[in-house]
Amino acid sequence: MFYNNAVCDIYIGKRAGAKLLQDIRNAKTNVKIVSPYLSPSLIKELIFLHSKGIKISLITSDEIEDFYGNDKNINKLIVQKRHTDEKAKQSRDGLISLSGTLLFTMIGLAIVLAPLIFLLKEWKFAYGFILVVLLFFVRDFIVRQIKNKRIYYYTYKQLFPFKVFISPNIENNSFNKTFVHSKIYVIDDEIAYMGSLNFTAKGLKDNHETRIRTSDPVAVAKIVEEVNEVFFNSNLAERDLQFWGSQLYMEPIN
Repeated sequence: MFYNNAVCDIYIGKRAGAKLLQDIRNAKTNVKIVSPYLSPSLIKELIFLHSKGIKISLITSDEIEDFYGNDKNINKLIVQKRHTDEKAKQSRDGLISLSGTLLFTMIGLAIVLAPLIFLLKEWKFAYGFILVVLLFFVRDFIVRQIKNKRIYYYTYKQLFPFKVFISPNIENNSFNKTFVHSKIYVIDDEIAYMGSLNFTAKGLKDNHETRIRTSDPVAVAKIVEEVNEVFFNSNLAERDLQFWGSQLYMEPIN
């Protein structure tokens, strides 16, 4: 896009994101962000805004975080939902019941056979322990079946709408040749920022950055249009949410 004669404020230097973060925190309806890199602490800001009912849209790359600090929050943007296979659960529960019955039978036989052998000196009853051993192996097989029985499967959804495009910097990437390197921030479709600063702690606070801020209605409308175009119609390859979720979360099978 190109737009001429927009009225804007210009800032160059450190802490270029101070005003940006203030405007984001004061958002009333929505925030749109395009940033190839993110900091965990700032992801937390978006999660907080989402909890207040602010509509968030995020575009980033699969290089994701700069790991500024010890916290990691990207997994909090992906919500895991566990589903139960009822037929498999019924089958497992039946195996558990059978395992319990076999254990009770083994103990009962051992309790009966031991006095017959040692008190009555009837050594022929020792053959009964062959049955106990067989039951042990049968039960052991059933216990392994129980442990390996998958009754849960998982799906994942986004906490709020976001796109994670595959970076061309990733080795052997044959999907994307375009890297969405833009840094764009739109608050309430009324204020827009553009410049060099990523949505990272270093970008907002420490680095020497450039940024412009505009509330020019025509300029902001065109910027919103561009962000929506990238979000909905870029045709760039994205991280698969279901696969990614399976990498971030544990998935116990039962």
